[in-house]
Amino acid sequence: MFSGGGEQVRRDILYILMLLILTDIVILADVPFLRQSLPFLFFSMVPGYLLIRGLDVKPLENFVLSVALSLALVMFAGLFVNSLYPLIPKPLSLVPLLVSLNILVIILLCVRWKGEGDFSFAGEWKSLLSPVAVYPLFLPVLTVLGSYMMNYYSNNIILLFVLFSIPVYVLALAFEKRVHPIVYPLTLWCFGFSLLALNTLPSNYIIGRDIHWEYYCFKRSLINHHWNIFDPYHAYNGCLSLTILPAIYKYLLGVSPILVFKFYHPMIGAIVPLPMYVFSRRILHSRKMGFYATLLLMFQFAYTYMGQYQRQLIAFIFFAAAIMILTSSIKESYKKALFIIFIISTVFSHYTSSYVFFAIVALPPFIIWASRHLKGIKFPWKYTRTFSSKNLAIFFFVFMFLWYAQLTGPIFRHTSHVIIETFKSMANFFSLELRNYSEQAVLGIGLAHFPNFLSTFVHDTIFLIIGIGVLALFFRQDYQKRYRVNDEYIASTLVILAILASFVIIPYVSKAYGGTRLFSQLLVILAPCFIIGVRFITDHAKKLIKSNQKKVMKIIILTLLILGFLCTTYLQYELCGIPYSYAYDNTGERRYETFIYDSEVTGAAWLNYHGNKSSTIHTDRVGDHRILLGFDKKPRMDHFFFNNTGPFTKGDYIYLRHLNINEGLIFKDTPGRPPRFINGKLKMDNVEPLTKYLGLFTDKSVIYDNGGSKILI
Repeated sequence: MFSGGGEQVRRDILYILMLLILTDIVILADVPFLRQSLPFLFFSMVPGYLLIRGLDVKPLENFVLSVALSLALVMFAGLFVNSLYPLIPKPLSLVPLLVSLNILVIILLCVRWKGEGDFSFAGEWKSLLSPVAVYPLFLPVLTVLGSYMMNYYSNNIILLFVLFSIPVYVLALAFEKRVHPIVYPLTLWCFGFSLLALNTLPSNYIIGRDIHWEYYCFKRSLINHHWNIFDPYHAYNGCLSLTILPAIYKYLLGVSPILVFKFYHPMIGAIVPLPMYVFSRRILHSRKMGFYATLLLMFQFAYTYMGQYQRQLIAFIFFAAAIMILTSSIKESYKKALFIIFIISTVFSHYTSSYVFFAIVALPPFIIWASRHLKGIKFPWKYTRTFSSKNLAIFFFVFMFLWYAQLTGPIFRHTSHVIIETFKSMANFFSLELRNYSEQAVLGIGLAHFPNFLSTFVHDTIFLIIGIGVLALFFRQDYQKRYRVNDEYIASTLVILAILASFVIIPYVSKAYGGTRLFSQLLVILAPCFIIGVRFITDHAKKLIKSNQKKVMKIIILTLLILGFLCTTYLQYELCGIPYSYAYDNTGERRYETFIYDSEVTGAAWLNYHGNKSSTIHTDRVGDHRILLGFDKKPRMDHFFFNNTGPFTKGDYIYLRHLNINEGLIFKDTPGRPPRFINGKLKMDNVEPLTKYLGLFTDKSVIYDNGGSKILI
């Protein structure tokens, strides 16, 4: 428990109240720099900390719960204020939001007036200036600086230095004999922010695929100063992580809307590795092994590029925090209360993450119940009193149904469409077109060159080792005792393996939702099995291992982690001379697809103000991303214009972007697979020369041209 008497508690509460007043003054007076930092730190930490003050948790777990609960409470407060519309004409604006958040903090202060504990972060948060801890602190700064140099000067030296220094630092840390406990979580946050920011900071605009529709939902809430729950324009509209939470940060901080997505959300998302580290450390009984298990998550494609899926990034925080508290020492009643808060927050944030979360909550108790009652079959695990229950599963299902099916209709319709299409696709079970490229690559299908092969080999090896770890826990009671895992954890790993297998086996599912994103979420629970799998292999290869077993185990883990990092950041393509990463390569299909120039948005904005709202805008497959950024309300768009070679109605527009004009290329579709060499030439997927379609422009007139975008009619 935290120390300190009633007088100390009241003094601490007074300090918090004074800090709240200072934060309000900074916001209302619009104090430069302080407004962009102090409100972000205060409202992202203090409300949650007040809620859990006095619980018997260690500092790192305290910090994680403070952030996750603060995000949830801020989102709930925004939803409450928004529900007062039209009583409050503009609920999503500075004054209503600031007043509601002040009331929230004051209520929490009053509730905790008689509580115990102080607000000191002791123990693991000392010695921040130790030599080993200093270097990771430079990584976020270098990433921001390197992205600036790349955006404006096409110089990737700093970014490449950051990327190559990460595995070097991991190796140095691995062979450091005495590492202060604070170093691991500090390093994980710095790595997390650097990897997320590396893929959000390119361009002055948002970058990615789904994120453009996410940003459009966010922008609609800002324009209307109100989130309309009944607006059916997109399924993403039902995600409060996109409509209400970023709006609150935008008004509190006084920054541009784009900066919330590009910078502040990655700062929050970098928290994700910390609850996973706590969870893994407790299972593996080792800080270093918990650190390695967490790196396995961070060195995955989906986490590195999760800044392109903002709804999942926020939901990921709640999911990871919920899994973390399963191993916490706090009272069972408090634990369930926190777990339910994180369930609600996940449902509010992202529907697919909620479905996966629900499966993990609902299915393990059923498996455990069945294992107890199956005659003739004895499961080799020790039965315990499980945390999950049918009542918790029923609550989860009912809440999801009410929110997705009854209140936010588009999400339910989208889910129903995926289910229907999955059943339809069973008629073409063996069709490769109904499976995502990443799931094909797992089976070795479509590999074109060495970078492809290396990535597939590394990830398949990791999958295999994780599977060995799960089986070791299932069949070997000595491993169950060594890691002190219960039947609920083992059952959940079996459920996870079944979910992952379904994404590879069942057609269409992986097309609707990428398996890499699913795998990253499930690694929060599954990653310790990677370490356990390596341990099992080295235990059974003692005769072949002549050197120290722990040393061999460390070498295997580090080798796979570093190779995985090289593949995730596409450095293996860079080393083979193939431009692929949009973060540090000026050319290549990913840069051509995602990087957005100011001139492209300027051209779209001109059309927004001067064009005919009822006319269709024709463009290539990813041109609609630029058009959305320039429009206040979604226009009629045809982004398959070059696939259909029409139709073109009189009065319609053709929008050409930077790539079309200056590189003479168009995207017929988003790339489905990496670039490959064909007849000695680099072939980019779904990219064609514009010269093949010049006939479409013969009778068209140019009405706007700024050198980076052109509009024809």
